[in-house]
Amino acid sequence: MYSSVRNYRGVPTLFVEDKPIPGFAYMTYRTYNSRYDAFASLGCTLFSMPVFFGTQTINETSQIPPMAEGIFEGDEPDYSQFDADVEKILAACPEAYIFPRVNLSLPRAWEDVHPAECCDFAFPGGHHRACVSSDAWAEETKRLLGRFIDHIEGAPFREHIVGYQLAGGNTEEWFPFDMRGSVGPRSREAFASYCAERGLAGNETDQRRFYSDMMARRILEFSAFAKEKTERRLVIGCFYGYTMECPAPEHCHHALGTILASDDVDFLCSPISYANLRPAGMDHANMLPIDSVKLHGKLYFAENDTRTHLSRAPNELPAYNTPIWFGPAPELTCENIRMHFSRALTHGHAMWWFDMWGGWYDDERYLTLLRRCREIVGEAMEEDRTSRAEIAVFIDERAYSREGAIGHLSYAIRKTLGMIGAPYDIYLIDDYNAVKARYRAHIFIQPAPTEAVSAAILDAAETALVITPTEMEIPADVIRAFCADCGVHIWCADAVVYGCGSYLFVHACRDGEHRVSVPVGLVLHEMFSEDVCGDTLTLACGEGRLYRMEKI
Repeated sequence: MYSSVRNYRGVPTLFVEDKPIPGFAYMTYRTYNSRYDAFASLGCTLFSMPVFFGTQTINETSQIPPMAEGIFEGDEPDYSQFDADVEKILAACPEAYIFPRVNLSLPRAWEDVHPAECCDFAFPGGHHRACVSSDAWAEETKRLLGRFIDHIEGAPFREHIVGYQLAGGNTEEWFPFDMRGSVGPRSREAFASYCAERGLAGNETDQRRFYSDMMARRILEFSAFAKEKTERRLVIGCFYGYTMECPAPEHCHHALGTILASDDVDFLCSPISYANLRPAGMDHANMLPIDSVKLHGKLYFAENDTRTHLSRAPNELPAYNTPIWFGPAPELTCENIRMHFSRALTHGHAMWWFDMWGGWYDDERYLTLLRRCREIVGEAMEEDRTSRAEIAVFIDERAYSREGAIGHLSYAIRKTLGMIGAPYDIYLIDDYNAVKARYRAHIFIQPAPTEAVSAAILDAAETALVITPTEMEIPADVIRAFCADCGVHIWCADAVVYGCGSYLFVHACRDGEHRVSVPVGLVLHEMFSEDVCGDTLTLACGEGRLYRMEKI
């Protein structure tokens, strides 16, 4: 078995051997309540599955009970649950490709006997968890990861394992367990060395940069180890780089550029943004600057944890009985599925449907829609999937560590950007010179000034729009007018618009008629019906249409 990420039809794509694989997968935490059969019947052949080294909560803040028994809790590893879960997938889909989500958290016993390797702070109901700066923790993690990979390499299902998603830290997303930067005895030692090596003063800005740099270092260390263990035959990826979603430096997600520069990470992933609790009529944006991810040849997976009317709280804990965990009525759920799917399709990336507790999609309306989504993904593999955006948005992840930075700007502004009526791409500022010529308008999000952003603003001149914390409430029509003045084609005002070479998606931000500006020489065919798009659409707020663009 050999897997890789290669550029295909304009975007990074998963290949197994020499075959491009549609980026449409299924995942659930509760394998005993899985719907592998249902998704296999849709044509899904790509699956993820949870794996746990220790019997620990995945979320220190909520203290959700462990999902399953850890492999390494006993004197000898117990792979029986993992093997049974693999066989369950293969029984539903004999040709399945599987990339396990491997939770690298150690058994609690290790943390209890190594207090100096742990964080100072523990959440109520929890205990002191491993500090990311601990070399002893990293070595033990690699030892167990090596044993796990060795097991798979010797298993009869070896040829079905196409890669590994390395999950760690709080919520498996490489947040520190203490959500304070992973602060403990070992981090204080490591920070002193970090500053000495770089000639830094050791101030608060340096400390904030250190948090993310250390997390990225560990991710790359584990990824390089997994690459070596698999003789570089399989893709390796992880959650990381929530640049737009998680602005707090203590959450350690601001060293994405370091990850993108490495050959040891092939794919990155994140959930869809939870901003504003995902209401109808607004963009459900990505957390990452995904166009930098794609520019550097990495595959991006969106975790479509799309809530439905069947979503239920997994327990009585208050954290799981809040509005974000419960989906809307079926009709609006279908629109959300359509939007989340269309975002992945038009942005040229992969997705998995996260049936978190199992049974979220057990409705024929959802399965019928998802079946058509899977068909479209297959058709789109041979279409032009390059971006149609004429607007580029840039942000410097180093800004978050600056004194006075208003990180919430990057989180909040996406709602407005999503309503300008034209697609946009989003990059780290480090990629400005490589891509600037592709775009007519350049928007700079500036939580705090940095040298790189200031230089780019001067270079972009009259095509530059700078959004600082004082412009956090800038209206969408002001941005729209600026982009139009730069020559950007506005497809549909007051709507979320996604677009690539072959597809266009329009999602209404208000009830009523929406004028669609279709360029001369193009006709738009609706993908979920036989309709042809005219000049005007009548849509309810939250209703969307996906079109295939064809030349007349």
